[in-house]
Amino acid sequence: MRTKFYSTLFTLCVLCTLAAGAQEKGRVITGSILSASGEKLAGASLIEKGTGNAARSDSAGNFRISVTDANGVLVVSYIGFKTKEVKIGGRSAIHIMMDASSSSVQEVVVVGYGTQQRKDITGAISSISASTIKNQPAVSVDQLIQGRAAGVDVSQASGAPGGRLNIRIRGASSLNAGNEPLFVIDDIPVYNNSKDPSGTSYGTFTPTNALASLNPNDIESIQVLKDASATAIYGSRGSNGVIIITTKRGSGSKMTVDYNGYYGVQTVANKLELMNGQQHAEYLNDWAESRNLPIPFADPAAIGKGTDWQDELFRPAAIQNHQVSLSSAKGNLRYFVSGNYFNQDGIVINSNLKRYSFRVNADAKLNEKVKFSQSMSFSRTVNRAVPTTGAGSGNIRSVGEKIYATSPTVPVFDENGNYVDYWYNAAKAESPVASLLTISNKLEGDNFLGNLSLEYQPVKDLTFKSLIGINLISRNNQEYYPRATTYIGGLLGGLGMIGERKVTNILNENTVRYAKIFREKHNLELLGGFSWQKEQDFSATTQPSGFADDRLGINSIGSATGSTIIASSLNEWSMASFLGRMNYQYDNKYLLTVSFRADGSSRFGANNKWGYFPSMAAGYRLSEEPFMEGLKFLSDLKIRGSYGLTGNQEIGSYQSLATLTTSNTYIFDNKLYPAARHTRLENGELKWEKTAQWDIGLDLAFFNDRLRLTADYYRKNTRDLLFTVDLPAYSGYSSALYNTGGLQNKGFELNLGADIFTGDFTWSADMNFARNNAEITSLGRATSTTLFVGYPPGNYLGYVFEGVFRDQAEIDAQTVQTNVKPGDARYQDVNPDGVLDADDRIVMGNSLPEFIYGINNSFGYKNFALTIFLQGSAGANRVEGTGLTDPSDSGNKSVNLLNRWSPGNPDGNIPRAGYSNVLTSTYQLMDASYLKVRNVQLSYTFPSTVLPRFAGSSVYLSGQNLWTRTDYVGYDPDGGGGYPTATTLMFGINLKL
Repeated sequence: MRTKFYSTLFTLCVLCTLAAGAQEKGRVITGSILSASGEKLAGASLIEKGTGNAARSDSAGNFRISVTDANGVLVVSYIGFKTKEVKIGGRSAIHIMMDASSSSVQEVVVVGYGTQQRKDITGAISSISASTIKNQPAVSVDQLIQGRAAGVDVSQASGAPGGRLNIRIRGASSLNAGNEPLFVIDDIPVYNNSKDPSGTSYGTFTPTNALASLNPNDIESIQVLKDASATAIYGSRGSNGVIIITTKRGSGSKMTVDYNGYYGVQTVANKLELMNGQQHAEYLNDWAESRNLPIPFADPAAIGKGTDWQDELFRPAAIQNHQVSLSSAKGNLRYFVSGNYFNQDGIVINSNLKRYSFRVNADAKLNEKVKFSQSMSFSRTVNRAVPTTGAGSGNIRSVGEKIYATSPTVPVFDENGNYVDYWYNAAKAESPVASLLTISNKLEGDNFLGNLSLEYQPVKDLTFKSLIGINLISRNNQEYYPRATTYIGGLLGGLGMIGERKVTNILNENTVRYAKIFREKHNLELLGGFSWQKEQDFSATTQPSGFADDRLGINSIGSATGSTIIASSLNEWSMASFLGRMNYQYDNKYLLTVSFRADGSSRFGANNKWGYFPSMAAGYRLSEEPFMEGLKFLSDLKIRGSYGLTGNQEIGSYQSLATLTTSNTYIFDNKLYPAARHTRLENGELKWEKTAQWDIGLDLAFFNDRLRLTADYYRKNTRDLLFTVDLPAYSGYSSALYNTGGLQNKGFELNLGADIFTGDFTWSADMNFARNNAEITSLGRATSTTLFVGYPPGNYLGYVFEGVFRDQAEIDAQTVQTNVKPGDARYQDVNPDGVLDADDRIVMGNSLPEFIYGINNSFGYKNFALTIFLQGSAGANRVEGTGLTDPSDSGNKSVNLLNRWSPGNPDGNIPRAGYSNVLTSTYQLMDASYLKVRNVQLSYTFPSTVLPRFAGSSVYLSGQNLWTRTDYVGYDPDGGGGYPTATTLMFGINLKL
């Protein structure tokens, strides 16, 4: 296979070279192509009208073309500018000025290993420009994507500074393997899995967002590749979609200096409506009586409002960003240099994130045939964290859990000024304030991401490119949980952890590209290449306990007398790939794209190292047909369709190999000996998950592009799911990873944009909508208690809650439930067989939304601009299992539980305090639908008449996450329950010199 591919690739290169050398001879015209502002335009296309003679401008905007008619006409086109016809008029040197075009079909779109005009795209791609995301106080790029692209569902895993987000493009394509999309940052593929060292064995650490190391202010554009035609060029990593991030490069004929800075204040976006001190004291009395215990509070009214733990743990928090950048594209050198400082205090006490970043992007034309480019960035992050997810059994509680697990009847300090760390029925108590203030959890990280590339153009239309990229990551995590102020620290005599992780990822790509326009109507582009990537990941952790003194903490691990857990690991993986693509256009209306990629990965079985991923797409621009000329209102009409195969390899390393553990000991001759045993069977047949996807799309534009519509319908079928299968006990193994089962996602997406008003007052609106339906089509050899064929993943299984038993008479009138009391929960006998058991459970809800949407409105009047961005999700459910709504638990509760059943309130439809028949049911199921005002921004741009030296500079006021409409009882239906999300108000300034 490899020999055949190399032979084909070599033949392709030879043919391309021969074809490129067959140039037409005639009169030579030279010149340059510039924008109205004087910027030289590289890559502009020139054609002698009526012939096949064509050329492109070089990186300095200069061109050279052979023509057959000295009095002919040159047709000049460039992305983002109006096509222009220029009479030669016997001249040998021509300088052409291009006018900008607002037409969306001329927009440049970055695709895998190249660029295309929007009008020529045959795949499903959503674009997010720098102007759309400008001046957003985002820590990471994934926050900027939320609600901006149809079919892209972004949810907030944590509201903490540097917290992770989950991204799903057209639904989840896997059940056990990764579901995050592949990010390609300046040509380097990056998968957004956390590279942090692990925390303690008690679950104290929540991984941060790997993308937080990338400075969002450096981003020029974001392209979201969704269908197989767009993603198959990335082969084994394309099943979950691909997000291509392009950073800024030099522009302008002179050096410009920009400063961008903002300062803002964050507050918790939503406070829970919890019981106050008196209400919770009354609740605890009811709870104690239900368990035949003495009541703890003789006079609840004397407690009053008590302590609002939300006010104690949350705070107004500052956020600031400062960036200076230099940019130029003068002569043969183009560069962009930036330095950035970002500092975000968390809305929870003792949390903070700082990032220092530096970037240098440069392009240099060494001569007429050779071009050198480089993109390099370095960032350092310092994250001071607090627990954001619980560790189970109450040993470690997240911030959210601390708030509703702590009774408001308890003051912060006792009469001696010491923190109060115990309250009624608190088995594992600690002062929320003291624990957060004294926990030491510091994560430091360095990230270097860069590439060097060399382009060589031996003859016109043929380009060879070689790229070397590297991603170096270093992380250090230090944690300490004091004996005096944390439950886990008191239990273990102080708990510490030091973790280090170093990741080295190297990439080499070599491609050859041939682009040629034949006889004016035939436009052909051929791409072939080879790619190689390798990653090495080393980590080491030390977890001591039993410290003599809290004051030195992790800085004196030598004094620890408790058990110490030491661990280290080394993981490596590599991938070799061959790729090829053909783009063909005929007469600017018939479009064809064919691509193929072969990936060989070290992660899979010996018999299935290689996977093959083809795709094909076609488009038809009806608007270019002569019979459409009478429809003057129609600017563009294109139908397109695609089909292709992509893969998923995100299962970690060595999963196909047999593994050993040396943690066992055996007895021989009454002596203990260290020994090794198998923990996993070898699976030489382990292979890729494969996703076959087809897509049908429609692109429409009306009234000179003032109204734009894009619609897509798709279906994705994933087979050979990577699934952990339980093995029989007699095999000596518990489970193994196999390819089994199937999953389908299907849905439609809609993008609608309009320039409603133009002139002094402008109003532009953009809306996107997406609906996805997921269904498990097969489980194969796998078994599951939460996954069901015919249903989507993410199900909630439980009983149907029918209210409460109001009195003994209702209990006596039924036989389904036994050992219940008045006020206990009543569940439906779904069968009905007269018995309440596991067979009465139903799929009562699902965590996946039925549809998602985003709406952006931009208004302008002269130099003022106002944008309002809304984003929403509908149909998702959540099971609130935190105790917030559970009357069987003695922690603080939502005020909704004031209407619980009690002897004095027999009509209450919420179970009594301390009820014993607690089952997961529709009682805990909540609607997580929401509509959010994500961003409102008002800006003013200074004209040259006001600030001549700072023309184009602006000031702005901005607010993020300002309002949420939801019925969800919790901090945020979008996530972040362990660390709530924030509302941000800020002022910013952009200065241009």
